[in-house]
Amino acid sequence: MRPRQWTKNLLVFAGLIFSGRFTDGESVNLALLAFAAFCLVSSAGYLLNDVLDRDSDREHPEKRHRPVASGALSPSTAMIAAAVLLAAGVAVGAAANTVALLALGAYAANQAFYVLAGRAIAIVDVFVIAIGFLIRAVAGAAVLGVFISPWLLLCTLMLALFLGFSKRRHELALQSNSRSSLRGYSISVTDQFIGITAACTVLSYSLYAVQSETAAEHPLLYLTIPFPLFGVFRYLQLVHTEGDGGNPDATLLTDPWIAGTVVAWIAVSLLVMSDVLGSGG
Repeated sequence: MRPRQWTKNLLVFAGLIFSGRFTDGESVNLALLAFAAFCLVSSAGYLLNDVLDRDSDREHPEKRHRPVASGALSPSTAMIAAAVLLAAGVAVGAAANTVALLALGAYAANQAFYVLAGRAIAIVDVFVIAIGFLIRAVAGAAVLGVFISPWLLLCTLMLALFLGFSKRRHELALQSNSRSSLRGYSISVTDQFIGITAACTVLSYSLYAVQSETAAEHPLLYLTIPFPLFGVFRYLQLVHTEGDGGNPDATLLTDPWIAGTVVAWIAVSLLVMSDVLGSGG
């Protein structure tokens, strides 16, 4: 089920935070339901992926320890669990609203395409993963019926591409043969992809924090810019000096600089969106 990777689903709270509705009980409840639904559906996808990949995962120095690949969990049990989780996710999504169900459907379809075809094609594989992140961000705003800035969506897409290409670079460095799409990558080309997407991530977020409608309503939003900038720099440092980048979700929880930056960014964002920092002016 990979609960460690549920951190990816925190993106559904972006709409709640940047709409300033994090003090509204009904909005918080809807966002929590959407988050829970995405966790359940994503875990169903992970189980399906591990069943289909069990042979190739055994060739990977890290993935061979996964329950299905190692033999600790039978494929049939994993598939039953996936079906139960999918049904539970749909039920939780329905408890939110119809929009949540539509978003879950789009996310499930994107996951299915990745597992069945997308993951075998270099570049396409990372883009499909990035679209999954984009769906989460859109869903978080859509279930609340709020507008989300195109700049913030672009930032989400670029950040997901940045992390995805960093992961491919890590797999290349391990000389893993567990993923067929790796034949379409090289260290040098992934370094270029990483550099481009890192720059675009910071630039698109900066434009959001300065030029968006949200920034016009909350002029101090620009104070949040240093946090994603530092976070991207720190991640680049981990990728290029420590050979990290294979598990972004683990890095978020284990690297104190990354974790601290995310917490600080959330805290300042909440203060800015609630206009606390400008109330004494």
